Amino acid sequence: MALSSTDTSRIGNTLAVIRTLRDQGPVARTDLGKLNGISSATVTSISSELLQQGLISERPPETPRSNGRGRPKTLIELKPNAACVVCIKLSINEIQLVVGDFAGQVRHSELHVVPTLTMSADDLAALLEDKISTVCTQQLKGFQRLAGICLAVQGVVSSQSGTVIWSPALSFRNAPVSARLAERFHCSVLLENDANCIASVLAAQSAYADCPNLVVIMLGYGIGMSVLINGVPYLGANGSAAEFGHSKYHPDGALCACGRRGCIEAYASDYALYRAAASHLELPSGDSAHPSEQQMQALTQLALNGEPTVQRIYAEAGRALGFGIANVLALFNPDLVLITGSGVRGFDVMQTAMHSAINDALVAELMGTTRIESCAWERDMTCMGGIALALHATDTQTLLDSD
Repeated sequence: MALSSTDTSRIGNTLAVIRTLRDQGPVARTDLGKLNGISSATVTSISSELLQQGLISERPPETPRSNGRGRPKTLIELKPNAACVVCIKLSINEIQLVVGDFAGQVRHSELHVVPTLTMSADDLAALLEDKISTVCTQQLKGFQRLAGICLAVQGVVSSQSGTVIWSPALSFRNAPVSARLAERFHCSVLLENDANCIASVLAAQSAYADCPNLVVIMLGYGIGMSVLINGVPYLGANGSAAEFGHSKYHPDGALCACGRRGCIEAYASDYALYRAAASHLELPSGDSAHPSEQQMQALTQLALNGEPTVQRIYAEAGRALGFGIANVLALFNPDLVLITGSGVRGFDVMQTAMHSAINDALVAELMGTTRIESCAWERDMTCMGGIALALHATDTQTLLDSD
């Protein structure tokens, strides 16, 4: 039976099956029904349609049970090449392009060093068109369709209008980018804040299933935050909510990349830590304004080894984080504050001062039962989140287009 865009119940059940297969991998039909509260007959009908549309495939039956009782289960899974999405992570002077398949797995990744800080809006749009076009030509052979594109950006974006309002990676403001890319590549284009992409990955993990009110703080070159209230990202009136890094720690204090002084980012980001250390110590040569991972690892190791100046700098960063987190606890009372990002490498040196600042700032009743934890940055979750968001946004159209 072909699906129509008005058959909302049927589409809802079909999307539930697709997303369960994406989250859990191969699943038997009977288990899909139990996981989604759908009857066996409905699951059988849906899977038959998805097989015909080329969106799923069957695995060979499992080995028969030794006692000879019961038929072996046949598992079904998404066909990875049924569709793909492209995620572009835009940060200071570099862009990363990643191709994700229909099952949500990364199939290709490439990094380009580009002068984002000196580009005009037209320059950036032209660059993105060129890089995406090249990826499509070289990497999308074998995929049935390009379902969508996600652009993950540091800073303030309007997902609704597809406009980059402000980003520390760019010299211009209020640039519409989504519409131009959508017209060029004939697919949906999502514009997302990078921290929200990361939060979407973490919120989907079973370890945080009991945390619908979740705050994710991303430490790295800059500092970002995402606030989920009852599982939904809080964006604010124009997408600028949760700009934790640009809230104030010390008025008239250290200079931030945003051009203002005293922001939390001006004390706890990679560039702030390295800048403070470089003013006191002889450090390895490199770009002090945009330190590399190797430079930051070396700096963190100095702190871990007990170098007093660097320890003091990291303690100040911890205090800045702590007073900022205290404000978050008082304002939002989340279930969990989760600290992640590449900058979490230095969390062990920051956390004593951070917790001390929180205790100084808040009475115990305002801290409540909120947990504060760190999450290892073993892989960059920005593009993984962008892939997941793009697939989720385009699944319905992929389903309808496959009829």
